Amino acid sequence: MFKMFNNETEWEIFQNVIQSNKPVFVKSKKEKLLLKKIKESEWNDNTSTRPDFIANDLMIEMFEIDDIVTTKKGKNNPQRKANARALRTVENWMSEFPEGTFHPNPVIIGNGDTRYNPETDSFTPDDSISHHNYGAYLNNFKRICQKHLDSVDAYKKNYPNKQLGFLIVDDSTYYVRKKETNRISTREAVFSLPFFDKNFMKLFIKSEVDFVLWAFNNKYFYTKEHPHGEESFLPEIVLLTKDNYYSKHSKRFDISSMMSLEE
Repeated sequence: MFKMFNNETEWEIFQNVIQSNKPVFVKSKKEKLLLKKIKESEWNDNTSTRPDFIANDLMIEMFEIDDIVTTKKGKNNPQRKANARALRTVENWMSEFPEGTFHPNPVIIGNGDTRYNPETDSFTPDDSISHHNYGAYLNNFKRICQKHLDSVDAYKKNYPNKQLGFLIVDDSTYYVRKKETNRISTREAVFSLPFFDKNFMKLFIKSEVDFVLWAFNNKYFYTKEHPHGEESFLPEIVLLTKDNYYSKHSKRFDISSMMSLEE
């Protein structure tokens, strides 16, 4: 995973991605050379002014997306609220112990349960589709990505001689097309990734974004042999240049036919 802890900065997440030794999916020699350049460049944290990270002739703007059903244009995210509540609970519990009991700067992971109601101290069962689904995944992507696309002209004006890339840190679960059987081929699994869905990639087609680096933070293949997805064969990082935003395998996915492998 590229995001391990609740208090990691954007710079730390960025470093986790570009310094990762995990294989990167590329479609061309051009992308392979660009990947090498990204990894070998001397990057600077530019998050105070944007775009987020700059190098000699490259710049990258980073944003995160997920598949959580939200309201108020993404401002009301139940999963983030649950995570914050879990973190506060742990911190309050730790504060009850004498000073020196724990490491002075502990790193805490807060992963809350959205079904829990702290006011009644009870759990409300829900169907997973009301929590996360492909439609929410696409809507969240469009909303967040468009906000950054609206700033592309400003990025290009500030740094006219740099190539612009978007780094997408993707926290969504894995989605495939619904089938009558639970069996799915490697080919079907790979071609179900969102960069083959024109619903996602059409935002980039006419944009001035030169490349997209897509880091999958939560896409796992769950099997009986590996129930936690620990032997996933799917790419965790993908690099796409403008030439490959659409490919011969690109399609417009039917949103209603997509199901999460977390089911």
